Amino acid sequence: MTKAIITKNLSKQYTLYDSQKARIMDLVSPRRHGQTFHALNGIDFEADKGDVIGFIGINGSGKSTLSNIIAGIVPESGGEVQVNGQTALIAVASGLNDELTGRDNIELKCLMLGFSKHQIKALEPDIIAFSELEHFIDQPVKSYSSGMKSRLGFAISVNVDPDILIIDEALSVGDKAFAEKSLNKMLEFKEQGKTMIFVSHSISQMKSFCDKILWLEFGRVKAFGEVRDILPLYESFLLKWQAMSKEERDDYRTRVMSRNPNEYNYKQYGNLTILDDGNDLTAAYGYTVRPISRLVHLKTDATNIYKAPDSGEELLDAQSYKNRVYYTKREATYQFEDYYLLSTEPSGVDGVIGWIKAIETSSHVYVHVDNDQRRFTLRGRGYASTAPWGGHRQYAYASLENHAGLSFYVSETVIVGSNVWYKGHIEGESEAVWIHSNNINEDEQKKEFNASHRQ
Repeated sequence: MTKAIITKNLSKQYTLYDSQKARIMDLVSPRRHGQTFHALNGIDFEADKGDVIGFIGINGSGKSTLSNIIAGIVPESGGEVQVNGQTALIAVASGLNDELTGRDNIELKCLMLGFSKHQIKALEPDIIAFSELEHFIDQPVKSYSSGMKSRLGFAISVNVDPDILIIDEALSVGDKAFAEKSLNKMLEFKEQGKTMIFVSHSISQMKSFCDKILWLEFGRVKAFGEVRDILPLYESFLLKWQAMSKEERDDYRTRVMSRNPNEYNYKQYGNLTILDDGNDLTAAYGYTVRPISRLVHLKTDATNIYKAPDSGEELLDAQSYKNRVYYTKREATYQFEDYYLLSTEPSGVDGVIGWIKAIETSSHVYVHVDNDQRRFTLRGRGYASTAPWGGHRQYAYASLENHAGLSFYVSETVIVGSNVWYKGHIEGESEAVWIHSNNINEDEQKKEFNASHRQ
């Protein structure tokens, strides 16, 4: 495939100053008075022609800096960048002159892109119509809202028909209708096979629009691969990041940014390339098994059950395991993703099926209460199951309507989440079943029976 974008060991540095005086002193003094900040540090990245790539990462990770370098707006400090084709950057107010009118900005940006005045005159009506600015087009841009500036920048960029389109948070401002219109235009470009870079904090937009994801973390590449591989890792990381205190975040950022890019060690998992962070993040890239006690259902979109969290080997198709409840007594974290070990038995050894991503399950804490014998009366509602909180495939009785008034002899009590479940035998039946506490009554005679068996 033809490469649209290639970067090799790309870096971008800025000097930060505590005051204006320090900035001036740095100009006249041989001694440095500022602090070097690495916005990008050793970026290796390639995009094939026709790729639609999402740039993700928390604030300060270098997404906009990399976008601006690819677009030719900001020069790199080191390394190499090769862009094969004309680029157009769409960002709030990118390349717009606040003192000029919207119409003047159209002409200025198009002239900078190499269009003749005759070509600009032909493009102008389409640009104005797409921007929906109407009579505001002849007003100074400094009077525009951020949404209006974004409209104008987007309208210019998409109508000059670039080879590489870079959208940097341009859909995060303005009204929903224009954002949908812009997305539709981007989908047209995607169908035409254009290369696109999409920078956004919207996970849903990434899922629906992008083919690949580049995850940046404090100026370096954290991971690069298919959407389905990267986004679950990133979402899991975000949960951990949001749970960190300010001190923990600062410490994590310092450790990440202090690493030498020449010591980076990337691992390949099929089409997924991910940074091995070494001993600092062993919990994320090896996996440690932890004991837990939960009951889980597989969600409707659950995909595969794995031999091990780090094997990538699909042991089973999850489809045939849905609509049932399973025990899980083991949990592991691998590449920021939590996994559960499924079992048909309340044991970490017996009845083991395999590992599944925790995000693909709905689960509740499972607590064994006691094995005291009790006797209740069935209310004639609800269902009985072969497992507590059982799925449709585990209904022993889909309805207890015809069992109202019968005795239920309990041999085990558990709590699932905040719900109490009893295991026992229905009067006249031999099969052991589970029934929710809402579906039984305890009358005076049975209270005496229950009390005597608790002594």
